[in-house]
Amino acid sequence: MREDNVRKIWSEAELDSALADLNSDFEEDDGLAFARASLLAAAGVEEAPPAGPRRSGAWRWLAVAAAVVTLVGGLGVATALWTPDPPEISRPAVPVDLDRPLAPGEFRYAQKLGWELQIRYQQAVWVQQKVELWIPADPAGVWHRRTMWTGVVQGLSPADAQHVQVDLPPKDEFGPGGVFPGDLPAPGASTPPGRTPPQQWLQPDAAFVASLVPDRSNLATRLKYDPLNNFYNGREHSATEALTMVRSVLELGLAPKNVRFALSDAFGRVSGGFVVPGHTPDGRPASILGAKDSDQRLYLDPATARLLAWDAGQPAPAITSTPNSTPSRTTTERQKPQRRPGDPTSVYSFAITQTPG
Repeated sequence: MREDNVRKIWSEAELDSALADLNSDFEEDDGLAFARASLLAAAGVEEAPPAGPRRSGAWRWLAVAAAVVTLVGGLGVATALWTPDPPEISRPAVPVDLDRPLAPGEFRYAQKLGWELQIRYQQAVWVQQKVELWIPADPAGVWHRRTMWTGVVQGLSPADAQHVQVDLPPKDEFGPGGVFPGDLPAPGASTPPGRTPPQQWLQPDAAFVASLVPDRSNLATRLKYDPLNNFYNGREHSATEALTMVRSVLELGLAPKNVRFALSDAFGRVSGGFVVPGHTPDGRPASILGAKDSDQRLYLDPATARLLAWDAGQPAPAITSTPNSTPSRTTTERQKPQRRPGDPTSVYSFAITQTPG
């Protein structure tokens, strides 16, 4: 604040003196009497009786003007000293780093919300299922998996859908290191002599995920030739089989970021597989992994390679024929209801939680 901007504020004594001069000039018929009395009452000052000889009218106007100047100056000082707080600026939400190391007591959480084909009332319907998974900070610890129906059904009339028994209690399972008692026997448990034990691509556990390295050439070879069962004959896997292998690993939410990107790139080297930029059915940017032999699609977050959705596509048409007749192509599409347009087979979400469900 510059000195030439500083206005002197009257002291109480000076203001009392000015008010006394103003009071001494009071007459009953004075046009300013009412205004002066109101001003003094608002200021909490009692009106004093006139004393001493009358002052000139010029002094009266000068005192009033000085009081007004003092009041306005005080308001100016107050305005200069008080400024409103600037409006709060909304900041974009900071994305959670789901790849950070977990502290003891934290869990990696994965949710799969998908559609299962079921037979109800002697017809095929789509029933929505939710699968949740909690993996502890040490993946060798006990995993918790919960499976439940959501109660949502597609393919039935509203009257029939409300009677479908899908409100069953959730099924909770616990498996050390991701090995659940209800799963199929561990690969290799009954491998015939001379055969390579199957790999756990379709039932990955903590040990299997830890064995995956971010080597694209190595992963591409494994996606093509790793045995998946005891009957593997050494042929190269189809693109759909390789896509299922990738999906089974990514839907756990456990594979590190560099392994996820390496798996995505390695799949592009599988015969009949492709990786292209695009969008999920609900419009989010995505890297799309597709299989030409089945029209299946995986949608990955292009920034993190995390799994966003899976679309099983339409089944391949079956060929039926009778002797001495021309083969005709039919599809199981006629036998099963269509899901709502834009609904993928499964959608996925991931988080870090403080509880195991």
